[in-house]
Amino acid sequence: MDKNNSSGFTGLLFAAIDHRRTKKAIRNIQQSNIANQGIVRYKPSQIEAFFDPNVPIGNMAFSGGDNSIRARSIIRAAECAYLQGFFVVVVHCGDYLLEQNMQAYFGQYLYTINKHNPLYDPFTDATNDEIIDLTLSSTTKKHPINPNGRYYINGVCDFIRSQNRMPHCYSLINCPHLDLIDQVNTAESQGRITSSDARSIISRLLQGESERGNIETFFRDLSVQGSTTISDKTNAIRSYNCVKAADNNQIFMVDIQSSANTILINLLVNEIYLLQNRGKQVFVVADGIQLAANDTLMEFAKRTGNNACLIVTSDDVFSSFGGVEKEFNAFMGKCSLIVLSKHSSAFSCQKFSDVLGSYDMQEVTNGKTWHVDYFRQWGIGSTNTMNTSMKREYVVKPEEIQRMATNEVYILDKVTGELAFTSIV
Repeated sequence: MDKNNSSGFTGLLFAAIDHRRTKKAIRNIQQSNIANQGIVRYKPSQIEAFFDPNVPIGNMAFSGGDNSIRARSIIRAAECAYLQGFFVVVVHCGDYLLEQNMQAYFGQYLYTINKHNPLYDPFTDATNDEIIDLTLSSTTKKHPINPNGRYYINGVCDFIRSQNRMPHCYSLINCPHLDLIDQVNTAESQGRITSSDARSIISRLLQGESERGNIETFFRDLSVQGSTTISDKTNAIRSYNCVKAADNNQIFMVDIQSSANTILINLLVNEIYLLQNRGKQVFVVADGIQLAANDTLMEFAKRTGNNACLIVTSDDVFSSFGGVEKEFNAFMGKCSLIVLSKHSSAFSCQKFSDVLGSYDMQEVTNGKTWHVDYFRQWGIGSTNTMNTSMKREYVVKPEEIQRMATNEVYILDKVTGELAFTSIV
C-alpha cells in the first residue's frame, strides 16, 4: 500500500475512533444530567394512584391543566383526609363539575350548600358567646365591630331566645333595630318576659348601642353575599353548618359564588377555628378562591400544620395568592404534595419552575485545535476537543411547563422526595 494512502487511512481511523469516544462521552453526560434531574417518568396513569391514604395528609396545591383532573385530585385527597379522621370542608366558586363528581362519589357522606340548597347558617345550635365570637371575628377592615358590640349582639340573642325561638342568621339580618327596645318593653307589658329579663336585655342593648350601625352593616352585607347560600325563615329549621356536618361525620361543601364574598368566607373559616378549639382535625379545600382577597383565609393558610391542612387549587395557584411571592413561596414550602400542569402565564411558569428546583447540569462545548504534521511531507491536521462545565439549571424549565398538554402533570411528593411526570388517563 502506498504510504500516502496509508497515512490518509490511518487519519480517518483515528478520526472515527475520536468521534465515537466523543459521542459516548456526550451520551454519558446526558444520562448523568437526566439522573441528576430526578424526574421519574411513568406510563399514562390515573391521578388517584399518586395519593396514598396511609401517608399522613398535609397541605397540597393543584395548579393548571384540565379542571376535571383537578376535581379528581380533590376527591381523592378529600377521601384520604376523611379516612384519616379529618373533618373535610370544600369551598368553591361555582365549580359545578366538582360538585357533581363529589356528590356522585361520596353520596350521603357529603352535605352540599348551593343555590339549590341554601341552608347555610353558622349560628344554628350556637351559644350566644359563639355567635358573638363568630360575628366579631368575621368583620372586614372596612366595617369593623368594636368589642363592646358584643353587648348589643348578646342583647339581641337574649331577646330572641326569650320569645322561645333560636337565634339564626336570618333573625339578625332582619332585626328591627330602630324599635327593638320598644318591642322588649311591649313583651314585658304583655307578660311574655319578666321585668328582670327586660331590664337585662335593654341594658345590654344600650351598652353596645355605639356599634349598632356597624352590626347592621355587617348583617346587611352578609344578606347580600349569602343570598344564594344563607337559610331564611322558611327553611331555618333545616339549616346546616360546619359544626353539624362534623357532628354527623359528613364532608361539608359550600358554593360561595365569588371570592368577593369575604364575610361568608370569614364565617366559614371561623367555624373551622371553632371546631379546632373542640379538638377536631380539619382539612380545607379552597377551589378557585382568591386567597389574596381574604385576610382570614390567608391567615388560616399560615396556621396550617398537623391538625389543620389546606388544599389550594385553581388554574393558576400563583395568581390565587395575588402574585405575592412571599405568601406563595411560604405556602408551597409547607405543601406535602404539588400537582402541576400547563399554565398560560410565563411569569407563573417561572415561579413554579422555582418551586420544582434546580440541579447541577454538565454542559458540553466542542472545539477543534489545529496543528502542523509532517509525514513524508508537510500537512495541516486537527484534533476535536470536548470541554465540560457545571451550571445550575431548572429541573423543569418555565417553557416546558407552558408547552405541556392539559392532561400532563408533574407531581412533586415531598414525603417520598419523588418528582413524577405522566399523562393522566
